[in-house]
Amino acid sequence: MNELEIQRKKIDEIDKQLLPLFLERMNCSKAVADYKREKGMAVLDKKREKEILDHKMSLVDSDKALAVRDFFSSIMSISRNAQRKLLASDKSNIDLDGIFDMGTPKANPTVVFQGVAGANSETALMKIFGEGCKRTNVMTFGEALDAVEKGDADYAVLPLENSSTGSISGVYDLLETRDFSIIGEVDVPIEHCLVALPDAKLSDIETVYSHEQGYLQCKEFFKSYPKIQFSAYYNTALAAKLISGMGDKTKAAISDPRCAEIYGLQILADNISTSHNNVTRFAAVAKRGLLHSRCGKISILFTLPNESGALSDILSEFSINGLNLVKIESRPRHDRNFEYMFFVDFEGNLLDEKVQRVMGTVAESTAYLKILGNYPLPKE
Repeated sequence: MNELEIQRKKIDEIDKQLLPLFLERMNCSKAVADYKREKGMAVLDKKREKEILDHKMSLVDSDKALAVRDFFSSIMSISRNAQRKLLASDKSNIDLDGIFDMGTPKANPTVVFQGVAGANSETALMKIFGEGCKRTNVMTFGEALDAVEKGDADYAVLPLENSSTGSISGVYDLLETRDFSIIGEVDVPIEHCLVALPDAKLSDIETVYSHEQGYLQCKEFFKSYPKIQFSAYYNTALAAKLISGMGDKTKAAISDPRCAEIYGLQILADNISTSHNNVTRFAAVAKRGLLHSRCGKISILFTLPNESGALSDILSEFSINGLNLVKIESRPRHDRNFEYMFFVDFEGNLLDEKVQRVMGTVAESTAYLKILGNYPLPKE
């Protein structure tokens, strides 16, 4: 038997001793749950858990303290989860009725998008709701939400993130500050091209108009044309419409082939995105969320108390309960300097009691929690 096998055998023997102790501890945890049920107590006692962890860390050398903390944090998280299953009372921590209606999106809705005909948001809208839905358009993302709020539209479609340039900050800011829920999402492949008036040549172009995201997604292309100056505009479809009415062959726009056809423009260069797998994720939003059996993805945002390991503790809840994290992103808080909020997407349905228990833990463990929506996973 070599040294590796010797040490592995020792570990196996230690694990044999740990297992009955762990099971005994879980039995004690059940007794605690029974007591808490009788007394109407909450599952999580932050003060006690902190005292326990601090004490355990004080018993070992400093280089092992964090590992000990993680070990006992995991055990306590497993115990909390078991207690919640027994108590089955944490669903009340999340006011689903205040956020969601039961049901699916209405048939033949009116849907608003930012931009004009040919915008990628319009393409996303048609993929989510079908080409037959009534469409209306506005100039800004905020105006799209205004239209839904006033009842001029049932839903709005907004871009959330791009595979090349990341999150659309302005949209996430709106989701943070305004009361809307995501009810659906779709991925749209983005095909950027350089469009201009029919008589223009590439050598004529001095200014290109585009949304900033579109320009950033094509930045490598424009490095070969340093004389072309960028001018920010609302979106790529509006940029195409703008130059079509200018009558100036020194102006161009970053847009897509559909817009070139709609606005009578020619394509000077096609497929100019730096990444040829350029995809934007769009969301459909409503004033109230919609819960139904096909919902498979949940978006939340939260802020954390100023406590060591707070984020790790929350993320471990998803892992322990077998919930797949799809995305986690931190963003600066607008109301407090050098503090952050976290946007998290994970797979699950809020009608599932296990998911409700996890959300109960998240609600207890965060300083602030907002559910942004529960909606179907995009079709492949």
